[in-house]
Amino acid sequence: MRLHDLKESSTAYLAKHGVESARLTMELMLAHVLNKTRMQIYLSFEDEIGEDTLAKLRPMVKQRAEGAPLEHILGFKEFDGHKFKVTPDVLIPRPETELLLEAIAPLVKVDDPQPIVDVGTGSGVLAVSLARRFPNVPVIALDISEAALAVARENGAGLANLTFLQSDLLSAWPSGNAQLIVANLPYIPAGAIPTLSREVRREPKLALDGGPDGTQIIAHLLEQAKDRTSQIALEFGDGQADSLKNLLKTHGFEITLLQKDLTARERILIATHHG
Repeated sequence: MRLHDLKESSTAYLAKHGVESARLTMELMLAHVLNKTRMQIYLSFEDEIGEDTLAKLRPMVKQRAEGAPLEHILGFKEFDGHKFKVTPDVLIPRPETELLLEAIAPLVKVDDPQPIVDVGTGSGVLAVSLARRFPNVPVIALDISEAALAVARENGAGLANLTFLQSDLLSAWPSGNAQLIVANLPYIPAGAIPTLSREVRREPKLALDGGPDGTQIIAHLLEQAKDRTSQIALEFGDGQADSLKNLLKTHGFEITLLQKDLTARERILIATHHG
């Protein structure tokens, strides 16, 4: 079978099973299996595909048609120019979180011995990216899930300034202050989870469920963080800016940056503590 014929038939199969961006999905899977770039795929349309390649590709196409996220099938997601391992134990990194990274990077004080603390690190994209960018700044990555931490540790292997700790928010972190606390915590209202796409529902509920209104876990973090840092940076959900503004004020924080995501929804905030 020619590569072009395989791509077209598989794209049609994925589209029939409700996969969005079926053509792009198929190209990415082909590129992964053949160890080629997408451009090389286009230049190889007349190549014959061997049975060994088909044997690798068939289960991937079947999984994607059944709703498995592409990132789980490929085993990675690109973030900040690097490939990060992802598994069903962690939230798949989103573009919004890259916006959070870019927003906090200018706040990092390279001569401050106090650490940056990433709460709910998941796959570790924020902690690892910050540790790479600022090799002289200590970074502490916390997560309640040991399975998620195992993925994060693999992604952060070799970074001497990065420490991982299993912790429910800040509870297990030894007493001390952070120059910056950053968190992309669960912020989906519990009642909305059944309405999410089948792909998102395959991700760990622990990383999605933010309680009745989506801000419950963030509120717990603010209670713990109010005496531990002068700055906090958060990613949050649709329509939560006003309630978070009130929560932050209650704990002595004032928003200094409110940023919209690529769909023009308020998604990122930075707040300073005035305690």
